Amino acid sequence: MFTQNEAEYVSTREAARLLGVSQRTVRNLAGQQHLEVKTEGGGAATRLMVSLASVQRLRSTRRCTPH
Repeated sequence: MFTQNEAEYVSTREAARLLGVSQRTVRNLAGQQHLEVKTEGGGAATRLMVSLASVQRLRSTRRCTPH
């Protein structure tokens, strides 16, 4: 079971699925500070976790933008 803090972050894979983009795009968006991220673990096992709130904010702004 997730604690409240853990539930607020998702993997880059899940963020990519929610946004309809690749994991590389998620990392690029994080690097451009469009997504809030934190690292988990250390060394070779370091994982990038993405704030679910920032994913939802980005989704809502992308929906409003004409294609």
